[in-house]
Amino acid sequence: MTTASRTAPATRVRHDPAVLLWGVAGACWAGTLALVLRSGIGHGHAPGDAPRPADVALSLAAWTVMVGAMMLPTLVPLARLFAAVSARTPHPWPARAGLYAGYLGAWVAVAPVALAAGWALNRLVGASPWLAARDGLVLGAALLLAGGYQFSRLKDACLTTCRSPASFLWQSYRRGLRGAGRLGLRAGLWCLGCCWALMLLMVATGTGSLAWMLALTAVMVAEKTARRGAPLVRPVGFALLLCGVAVTSSALFAPAAAPCHHGACAAPSVEGMLGPPVG
Repeated sequence: MTTASRTAPATRVRHDPAVLLWGVAGACWAGTLALVLRSGIGHGHAPGDAPRPADVALSLAAWTVMVGAMMLPTLVPLARLFAAVSARTPHPWPARAGLYAGYLGAWVAVAPVALAAGWALNRLVGASPWLAARDGLVLGAALLLAGGYQFSRLKDACLTTCRSPASFLWQSYRRGLRGAGRLGLRAGLWCLGCCWALMLLMVATGTGSLAWMLALTAVMVAEKTARRGAPLVRPVGFALLLCGVAVTSSALFAPAAAPCHHGACAAPSVEGMLGPPVG
């Protein structure tokens, strides 16, 4: 990093990037609400149905909107530092756009994996009458996994990097659009390491619930950006584990629900979360 870059964080930025990021996130929240109201809640593919190309395209677009709503607020600390660093370059805005695009690109690249997982989950539940009658096991397992991950070393390492944007920027900053894109991509990967288990809950619920989105967004923003975010990690983990135990126990020991016939009920899936099949 050059000497100018080292002193640039003290440079005043004329336009706070937080305004842009929160504005885009707000638009994404509005888009998500519109999708939920248009599509209804809780729809999904019939078990065993392969997703059609139109379904995949709609789900990818909806995933991108959802990621923008939930994850862009967590980028604000790094974006502010990057804006200060790039303020003395001749053309700072393309580099800043590259940072944002690289960050979102890391999350968008995960979308096919999430869609494939949702489809595979549909097939698994649809092929097992025992699982179909105890669909709460899916959410219970996701809660237990997310709760356990809160105590993992990988989660701690990723959060440590995300909570130290100055150190991350110092080590990874390169001038130019390409350097900014790589920086954003690396930041997105670290963020993915922090939040993938929590985002998995959105796949497991299959409900398009804005309440889930709001709660998870608040947790992720607090963990990554709040001054007292670090002490929240373990209590959130304990809460998720307790909920997972409760949901799993209820699914195992409560009277089994009537199994679905002729695809009348759809297994939880990311497609169900983001909207019903097109047409």
